[in-house]
Amino acid sequence: MSRLQTHTSVSLQGLDWTLYSPSLSWVSALRISYLANFAPTLPDKREASQALAPVLAWRDYSIRGLYLYMPNRRGLILLSIVFSAGVTPIAIRITQSEGMPSLVIVLIRLWLISLALAPLIWTRYREDLLRVTPRQWLLSGIAGFWLSLNLLLLFLSLEYTSVLMTSVLRRTTPMWIVLPEILIFGVVFSRRFWLSLVATIIGVALVGFGGLSAIEAGADPLLGGGMALFGSICFGIYLLIGRQLNNVIPPLLYSFMVFFSAAIVTSVFVGATGTPVTGYPASSYLWAIVVTILAQVFGHIAMNLGLQNYTATAMAIVLQIAVVLSAVIALFMFGEIPSLAQIIGSALVVYGVVIATIEQTRARWKHQPQT
Repeated sequence: MSRLQTHTSVSLQGLDWTLYSPSLSWVSALRISYLANFAPTLPDKREASQALAPVLAWRDYSIRGLYLYMPNRRGLILLSIVFSAGVTPIAIRITQSEGMPSLVIVLIRLWLISLALAPLIWTRYREDLLRVTPRQWLLSGIAGFWLSLNLLLLFLSLEYTSVLMTSVLRRTTPMWIVLPEILIFGVVFSRRFWLSLVATIIGVALVGFGGLSAIEAGADPLLGGGMALFGSICFGIYLLIGRQLNNVIPPLLYSFMVFFSAAIVTSVFVGATGTPVTGYPASSYLWAIVVTILAQVFGHIAMNLGLQNYTATAMAIVLQIAVVLSAVIALFMFGEIPSLAQIIGSALVVYGVVIATIEQTRARWKHQPQT
């Protein structure tokens, strides 16, 4: 056997052996079994054990390698998420500076990921796709509308304000889905949560009005900040709709449905505004592809992998680290120097969102019926 095949399965007198190979870039599992035409050559268990000795030694070595490999893998996932969330706003700003409108960047991003996922969805989730009900398609279409609006507002905000203001305000989503969670899901929040909400609101005000005195704060900091803030609310609505579908549709299929719906919605926006899609420098199209790879491969896919190893609360906290990374990069690349009020306000927002996320998770666990 020249190369391990992932998920290859055979049988050995009812004994199952699982080998993990750290030599590959992913963990591949190989079940070793005893083929029927090989049985006559092993008349007793002793000979079978001797025949399996090299295999078992390889298994022990591989498992030891697995324990060394997994922490590194989890660390790379976290690093990928922080890198994506921190660098993507910078890549968006560069793409805009190449002359490509935000609407076109969003359009390219959504269609690229939709077309890339289509063959995989058709081969692996064809039956699930055909079972999707009209109501589920309608909900995914509505979710796609809010996702498209969220992305468009995020990109537009970077045209009017600093990377710091956009990055801080777009991460406030947990604060704005409180009312639906109370009214629709009946979740009860602690006093600590409400204090964190107050801290976040004060921080948002400081970030917004502090931008008026910041250096290189953008053409219209208040307008850009308002777009980023409303974009975070749109993303919250998108998440609330997703709760209705994530438990009944495979996550990757749901992602494809939402991306496809958002691509159609964005195409309508492009047609309605008469925004040309062609005629921009080749470098701008290359940067649009970079934005897609950063956001979808290093961001979205890494986030899904991260949720297999960490809680959603931990992921939300990790994303707050990216706010600092974006601000530091923008300081050196674009000369964006935040004001003292923005620094204090950003700290309050990050603190408030982290505490609110933790308290929201606790409240949801308490709200779930005990079995």
